[in-house]
Amino acid sequence: MSVRFSSDWKYRGLQALVVENEFIRAVVLPSLGGKVWQLTCIRGGRDFLWHNPRLKAREVPFGATYDDVFFGGWDELFPNDIPEELAGEPFPDHGELWASPWEWAVQRAGADEVRILLTAQGPISGCGVEKTLVMRSGDSHLCMRYRLTNTGTTELPYLWKQHVAVPVSEPARVDLGAKTMYLEDFGTPRAGGPGHVYTWPHLVDTDGRTTDMSRTLPASSGVSEFQYGTQLDGGWCAVTYEDGAGLGLAFDQDVFRSCWLFASYGGWRGLEVLVLEPCTGYPVSVTEGIGQGTHQILPPGGVVETTVTAVVYAGMAEVSSVAPDGTVEGVRL
Repeated sequence: MSVRFSSDWKYRGLQALVVENEFIRAVVLPSLGGKVWQLTCIRGGRDFLWHNPRLKAREVPFGATYDDVFFGGWDELFPNDIPEELAGEPFPDHGELWASPWEWAVQRAGADEVRILLTAQGPISGCGVEKTLVMRSGDSHLCMRYRLTNTGTTELPYLWKQHVAVPVSEPARVDLGAKTMYLEDFGTPRAGGPGHVYTWPHLVDTDGRTTDMSRTLPASSGVSEFQYGTQLDGGWCAVTYEDGAGLGLAFDQDVFRSCWLFASYGGWRGLEVLVLEPCTGYPVSVTEGIGQGTHQILPPGGVVETTVTAVVYAGMAEVSSVAPDGTVEGVRL
């Protein structure tokens, strides 16, 4: 089967770009922050992106509170998470890109490969962002090529992260290339507490009790937890369900130097969602991270180029790596 692209679709009145091959279908909503709305395995029919059951996707005003319009899908967050003043300017909740409309253009629409370029310019920072979606015939993955440019005259402290929401209404396993994890002060974690540092995936409490943090929990647990992978030994993360199907992300750990995990197993607003968040640094405050050397500054004219690969796979019990070429290694069922 060749790769196919269509811009003739709408989702709840929003233009939807659809690109698919024999393995994977991606649906993108350009007017809603260039959001990837669906990543579907063609053969299994499973959509690996979570959608908020209480909210319907729609365009939102710039500066909206993110959590109250958290529709789900895959968002781009830049240059901040919490509302914060950076370079003398106040930035809205979760940054300036997720609620901004993106332009798009077809770069290639051949039977062997489709390339769609999406672009946006931050209304406050003026930074330009290019995201090129690449899908090839025969691949079970979607490649996202990025170019981020500070077109202004002022250096900008920043974070940049992928915000990929996946469903956890059924049991799953989380794997990631992390060595050291840090529990943030949020919610009701299953073990540990604010500031607890441990070696992934086993958290050892002060009383010596060991908890496997790689296992998702049922909504009845009432757990919500937020943590960072502060030291990585590989640029990847993955969620695998009991039937062996899963979604993996491969990213450049020289760019995305940490990987955050936000999880609500019924504990935050009663929702069941896990968010995979490869990020350029930590913690949630850019200002705090600059002070401790864990966030970065984009100088005037500075450019960051990188690639993120999203892979759908089957037949896995446990993942030990996800490669940029779509190769997934680990324990098979």
